[in-house]
Amino acid sequence: MRLAFISPLLRHPTTLLILSFGGTDLLGTLLLLLPWMHYGKLSFLDALFTSTSAVCVTGLTVLNTARDFTRLGQTVILFLIQIGGLGVMTLSILIVYGLKKALRFRSIYFLQESFLPYKHGDIKMLLLSIFGYTIISEFFLAFLLFLGFLPRFSLAESLYQGIFHAVSAFCNAGFSTLEGGLVEYQKGFFVPFLVALGVLLGNTGFPIIYEIVEYFRDKTKRFSLHFKLTLFTHLFLIFLGTCLLLTFEWNTSLKDFSLSKKIFAAFFHSINARTAGFNTIDLSLFSEHSLYFLIFLMFIGACPGSTGGGIKTTTIAVIWATAWSRLKGYLKTVVWKRTISDLQVAKAMTLFVAAVTIAVIFHFFLSLAVPSFPFYAAHGEFLATLFEIISALGTVGLSTGLTPHLSSFGKIVVILAMFCGRVGLLSLLSLLSQIKGPRLYHYASEEVMIG
Repeated sequence: MRLAFISPLLRHPTTLLILSFGGTDLLGTLLLLLPWMHYGKLSFLDALFTSTSAVCVTGLTVLNTARDFTRLGQTVILFLIQIGGLGVMTLSILIVYGLKKALRFRSIYFLQESFLPYKHGDIKMLLLSIFGYTIISEFFLAFLLFLGFLPRFSLAESLYQGIFHAVSAFCNAGFSTLEGGLVEYQKGFFVPFLVALGVLLGNTGFPIIYEIVEYFRDKTKRFSLHFKLTLFTHLFLIFLGTCLLLTFEWNTSLKDFSLSKKIFAAFFHSINARTAGFNTIDLSLFSEHSLYFLIFLMFIGACPGSTGGGIKTTTIAVIWATAWSRLKGYLKTVVWKRTISDLQVAKAMTLFVAAVTIAVIFHFFLSLAVPSFPFYAAHGEFLATLFEIISALGTVGLSTGLTPHLSSFGKIVVILAMFCGRVGLLSLLSLLSQIKGPRLYHYASEEVMIG
C-alpha cells in the first residue's frame, strides 16, 4: 500500500523514464542553487540549464564549469552526468528490484530491447553487466587520465580531473573542469586520445561490447546482423568524418598543425561530433562545410544501447539499406543476405521523420530568440542556430559559441531540446503508440503518385 503510487508509473516504462529524468533534473537545479555550489549570483534558469545539460549528458553550457562552480558544485554536476549516462530508468528498476517488487512484463521487455538485439533471460544479470562495464571502463580511464594530468597538476588535482573527465567522456557529456576545456591540449596527444577512447567506449553501445565478449567466450557463435550493421556504420562515419574534416580544415583551423596532429584532430572531432561534445579547436574557426557535416554527424549520433543520443546509427543504416534495396529491385529491406522486418523499417522511418520535424520546430523557435552575435558575420544566423539546436537534440554539446549569449527564451528552447533529445524520440513514440493499443486492421489500398 505504501508503494501504491508507483504502480501507475510502471504501466509504461517511458512514463517512468520521463518522470525520473525530470525529477533528477529539478533536484540537480535546486542543489546547484545552494550558495556553496557556485561563485557569484546564479539564476534559476542558468541552474536549470546546467542541470539539464548534465543529466541529459549534453555539455552545452551558459556558464564556465571550472570558473563559475565550486568544487562541490562540480561534483553535483559529475553525479548528474553519471546518472544521466546510465539512465534514470535503469536505476529506478534496480531500486524496484531491491524492494523485491516484480516488474510488469512490458517494462522488462522494453529494457531488454533497449540494450540488446535479442532477449536475455536474467534482467538482473543484464543490469549488473551494464553497471560492471561502466565502472571498469571509467576506472580504467580515470587512472590513465590521472597520469596524463600529473605533469601539469598536483597529485590530488590530477586525480580529480582524471575522474571528472573519465565520467564525462564515457557518458558522452562533454563537460570539462578545465577553464579552457580541451582546447588547452589541442596540440597534445595523450589526454585527447584517452578522452576519445572514453567516448568510444561509451557511444559504441553495450550490445556491441556484449557480443564481442560472448564471441571470445565461445568462438562458435556468430555475430548478429545488429552487430555487423551497427559496427560497420559506426566505423564508416568515423572514417568519413576524419577524411572530410581533414580536407575542409587543412588550410584553415588546422593550418598550424603538423601532419600527424592534423589527422588526429580530425579524427578526434569526428568521434566527438557523434554526441560527446569535446573539442580541441574553437568551432567558430571551422568552415561552413565542416559545420554542415558536423550537423549531419550530430543528428545521427551514437549506437543503440549506448550513453549517447541522436537517432542512432542503426536508424540511418536501415533507411539507407531500404533505399538501396528498392533501387536493386527488392520488395523487402535486404542487408548482407538478411531481411530486416517491415516493422523495424517502419520504426526507423517514423523516428527519422519525427526527429526532422522536431528539429525544424525547435530551430524555428530558437531563431526567434537569438540576439545579434559576431559569429553570424562569418557563417550566418541560420547555420549558427541550426548547429546549436541539433547539438542540443543530439545531446552532443558542441557549440559555435552561441549558447552563452542566448536570451531567456532561447535558453528555455535549448533546455526543452536537450530534455527531448535525452528522453529519446523512440521512447516518446513508444508511449504515444501504446495509448490506444495497436490497430490490427487495415483499410483498402489505393495508389498515389510519387515524385
